[in-house]
Amino acid sequence: MNNFGAGRQRHVVLAAAVAMLVAGCSGGAAPTTTSSSNMPAPSQPPSAPTSSEPDQRQAVEAAYTQFWPRSLAIPSTPEATWQAAMAKLAVDPQLSTTLAGMRRNKQVGVKPYGDVTTHISSVEVHGGKATVIDCQDGSRSGQADAATGDRKTVGTPQIPIHARMSRDASDGQWKVAELAYPGGPC
Repeated sequence: MNNFGAGRQRHVVLAAAVAMLVAGCSGGAAPTTTSSSNMPAPSQPPSAPTSSEPDQRQAVEAAYTQFWPRSLAIPSTPEATWQAAMAKLAVDPQLSTTLAGMRRNKQVGVKPYGDVTTHISSVEVHGGKATVIDCQDGSRSGQADAATGDRKTVGTPQIPIHARMSRDASDGQWKVAELAYPGGPC
């Protein structure tokens, strides 16, 4: 799972593109049994009260699943509000990556259409950090011309995604910290 550094530039570009390709989320599979990893413990205690591991896994899964439709609604709001709205869903580096993708799409005149379905296979929580393994179905989503609505691209039915999540110390909420697209089959 230490694939976050490999091919970083390609993954950052793809992360921004996929985040902008999808227009919603229609649900996901229940997480499977998790195993431990070598993720470090958080340097500060979380500001939210500690709850059970199953509750934390559910909170992580909900934050990840809700990231998709919420982040894709933001570009339809005034650009001056994007930073604050995205900060409710993501922390850096994903926050900056997604905002940059929104700005690029606006400049080139494209917008997302459709929806995706998450198929989460694993959620691992280690203190204030977590990982989510997803095989997203993006076959009903893509990019469209912002002016005409004409579809330019269409997604694929199996998009492997490894998400790194962080519990934000400022508000105790789980947020997307980084999306990686390792390629290959789910």
